[in-house]
Amino acid sequence: IDELAQSGLRFSQFYNTAKCHSSRVSLLSGLYCTQAGDESLSRATTIAEVVSEAGYFTSMAGKWHLDREPTDFGFQRYWGHLSGMTDFFQGDSTFRLNGATWNGFDEDFYTTDANVDYSIKFLDEALESGKPFFHYIAFNAPHYPLQAPREDIENYLGIYSKGWGQIREDRYIKQQQLGIFPESMDLPSLPEHMQDWSELTPDQQEFESFRMSVYAAMVDRVDQSIGRLLAYLEKKGVKENTLILICSDNGGCPFERSKNLEIPPWEGG
Repeated sequence: IDELAQSGLRFSQFYNTAKCHSSRVSLLSGLYCTQAGDESLSRATTIAEVVSEAGYFTSMAGKWHLDREPTDFGFQRYWGHLSGMTDFFQGDSTFRLNGATWNGFDEDFYTTDANVDYSIKFLDEALESGKPFFHYIAFNAPHYPLQAPREDIENYLGIYSKGWGQIREDRYIKQQQLGIFPESMDLPSLPEHMQDWSELTPDQQEFESFRMSVYAAMVDRVDQSIGRLLAYLEKKGVKENTLILICSDNGGCPFERSKNLEIPPWEGG
């Protein structure tokens, strides 16, 4: 992602609707979520429907979390889950492949990786068709549940033990250096519901540090997956003629859903 940002155009302002499904509605339709008909998309035309009529091969992989299925809204190919979240290793009953139920989960399954596996399959079809392609990936990561491959988590263990106070200050300074925050801007105080890191018990600090390590590992895996897709496009000789847009919606989930996370999760079984 950094490589794309450095060689492309970085936007310093971006607006989302503070929730994943509504941001996705706006991205697909170009309308405010309620204008588009919310989850139903009943008052909208998706970008996939428009470019499909213009002769594009259209496909999607990943999370849908709207009414019906992507194949009902202009996507000629689709693999992913219709649910708002899923177990990253075991999936759920809403996975679909071109409208049909899909349950090909195996011991090596991880949703982020599979998104790119199917993206490459669909792009192979697109290139064979000779048509220009429009492909959309909606990664579930780093949405809850907090789940990542062990090898990725281990790369981040201990990194966040200095606490969120120091980390947010470091990031604030970096944002100023990048020109995203003005130099005159002061670092806002912590929200009232947030404790100072020093007020947490050692066990709480260990838990929060580990939880952030898993979150970071999930983002890392997305980054690796995007790299794999870029390598594919380059190998096929179409990377330089492909417009690539990457955006995120509302960041970390505010809901408390990982209270029973084990530290580390692979110990004892």
